[in-house]
Amino acid sequence: MTNKTVSRRNFVKAGAAGASLVGMTQLFGISTAFAQDGDDDTQTIINLAATAELFATTHYLAGINGAEAMGLDEIQVNYLKTGFLAEQDHLELLMSLGATPLFTEFYVPDGLFADKDLFSQITEVAETTFVSAYLAATRIFTAAGAVPFAVTTAQIAAVEAEHRALVRQIGGRIANNIPYAQYQFDNVSDAVPVLMPFLDGSGEGFVGPVQPPTAEDIAAIRAEADALGYVNTVPFAAMPAPEASAPAGDCSVTPAGNQTVNLRSGPGTSFASVGTLRAGETAAVDGQAPGSTGAMWYHLTSGSWVRSDVVTATGSCASLPMMEVAMPDPAATEESSG
Repeated sequence: MTNKTVSRRNFVKAGAAGASLVGMTQLFGISTAFAQDGDDDTQTIINLAATAELFATTHYLAGINGAEAMGLDEIQVNYLKTGFLAEQDHLELLMSLGATPLFTEFYVPDGLFADKDLFSQITEVAETTFVSAYLAATRIFTAAGAVPFAVTTAQIAAVEAEHRALVRQIGGRIANNIPYAQYQFDNVSDAVPVLMPFLDGSGEGFVGPVQPPTAEDIAAIRAEADALGYVNTVPFAAMPAPEASAPAGDCSVTPAGNQTVNLRSGPGTSFASVGTLRAGETAAVDGQAPGSTGAMWYHLTSGSWVRSDVVTATGSCASLPMMEVAMPDPAATEESSG
């Protein structure tokens, strides 16, 4: 595969054939990520998303550095710089939630950053894949009742779709050519075969590895943010800003229906049971966190946790701060009773 013969169809075909299911599972070091019948768990989702975002920052930085060779004008370079900043912001959010990128160096088709048409074409494939993966994450978080996470992944998918449109424009193709963003995957992990050549160099004609941006690279482009008109203060739903968070006592919960629900020492049934909340009783809430399956759990001011879908919440619960909790391994399946 040379820089003159890569096509979108050939690239996707090569990517899908890049690794077997067993090979991918072993390569990523996650025994259940690609073999489970159900939905990807939260840790798998954010780890894979962080890997994609780190690849994206690597890719955009190399595109910026290759702008002269590709003949990009100033506006097109600014597209790439603001795209880089958005991907870096996504990565930093995911890392703050406990994500770990599964690869830290990447591979690319030979000549990618010296050929504008090839760069546009390959970037479109990557961004389309990212959009589809984040839409899959949105489906999973919605099904699990993790609304803040679902909204945030939808917010990211919308920005990735903007990037897709801009790189199509760079390649001289009409930017807004579809009525709906493509929903190609049911699970985030289903996107891995398409991206595998970037991760392990398995695609014909791929070269590397290409190292990700350094702290100095990131700082240099961040220093241009104001001049570029890039705004990084737009709030995201998963982690409200501290000033927007509800103070303790503004949110309270009571068991849904006429039932008694379990309280846990952490956000998941793999944590020890520490008591119950009986029908008719009310408890104050001061935080929230997703469990291992993505379901949201409320942190009570007493120090215990209860799953959000077994209680009725009242007050300013939507703006509760997201809390970081170390999850035990292996995580147990969350029961409907919490």
